[in-house]
Amino acid sequence: MAVDELLEPAKVQGVRHLKQVFRLLERLAPIGCERDRAGNRQLLFSQYAGLILLGLFNPTLQSVEGLKELSALRKVQKLLGGRRVSAGSFSEAVRVFDPEALRLIFEELLESLPQPAKTGSGGHIPDELLQRLTVVDGTVLKVLPRLVSAAALSNKDHWRMHLEFEVCRGIPEQMTLTPNDAGGEADERSVLGRQLRSGRTYLLDGGYERYSLLEAIVREKSDYLCRVQQRPMQALEERAVSKAAREAGVVRDELVQPGQSSSAVGAITHAVRRITLAASGPNRPRTDRPVREEVTLLTNFVDVPAEVLSAVYRMRWSIELFFRFLKHVLGCRSLVSEKPQGIAIQMYCALIAALLLSQLTERSLGKQGLRLVSLSLSGWAEEDELLAGLSRLTGKKTNR
Repeated sequence: MAVDELLEPAKVQGVRHLKQVFRLLERLAPIGCERDRAGNRQLLFSQYAGLILLGLFNPTLQSVEGLKELSALRKVQKLLGGRRVSAGSFSEAVRVFDPEALRLIFEELLESLPQPAKTGSGGHIPDELLQRLTVVDGTVLKVLPRLVSAAALSNKDHWRMHLEFEVCRGIPEQMTLTPNDAGGEADERSVLGRQLRSGRTYLLDGGYERYSLLEAIVREKSDYLCRVQQRPMQALEERAVSKAAREAGVVRDELVQPGQSSSAVGAITHAVRRITLAASGPNRPRTDRPVREEVTLLTNFVDVPAEVLSAVYRMRWSIELFFRFLKHVLGCRSLVSEKPQGIAIQMYCALIAALLLSQLTERSLGKQGLRLVSLSLSGWAEEDELLAGLSRLTGKKTNR
């Protein structure tokens, strides 16, 4: 029985939405062919990236074997300009294809998206602040080599994706892939410090607590709100907590002197505000760390109302939701390569897929929206049902 009889071409999801990207992928075709003087390379970078993207839109095909079957379909071969791919070609591909070229395509697509308009969707958060808000965090990617149990994995089989996420548009902005090592060049604070931009409000979790980083953010003409450990600090000014702030969970509001970050860095030169929030929410208690009754935040926002900063901090859920979407909806828990170049290619393809879905839905997705997208990618919901469902969630008409 032919492969296209086993895998019906009509059931391949995402082709229409990916066509615009396939035109951009054509520029990747010459990459990796420099030594192919005979001109007999069977798998081009453009075709490899196209198959990875199709696999992201088709959860049942998110494996090397699944992508091989996908490449055998005449419909896919016509779309990508290739033929059936062998396992050997897949294995060789990541040694010769440079993911940097795919990053440039991702950035081009990002620039083509409309800039955020004033939405008023941030609740207590002013639009001007919401549009500058960038959440920064990382997630671990686990490589599971064939015939190796999870217990046998070491740190070299774990990679960390460092991501900057724009809250207002609900899209990823910048990604860096490093070994999952603590300290050194791969440390999350070092990674962010190398790529700071002006005009941003960085929302940071406890792993980014480093005084020199906070100082660098301010010097870059950006702002920060960072969760930190409950360390002793000199209180310079105790501020009254308003009724609105108390209702937002604010316990204390102070100007503080953090002191020396290190003998080399010296004291922070900007005014620092410490806000203490009551730890609350429906999260399941963790057993791997002590339970905290309060959350401590440091920020250079001296005059922004405390209840606004409380609302800003609670926007951290947006990047956690995106990581869930990346791993559970786009299937990036399963990596098609064990090599860093192959992992980077898959991650850039996943970010491109996220941008395409953002264009389709014209909005940032919440949990219910992601469930609808998941049903669509799994083939259970047609596109018109997806759009109708998203419109019901927001009360806004969604264009095709």
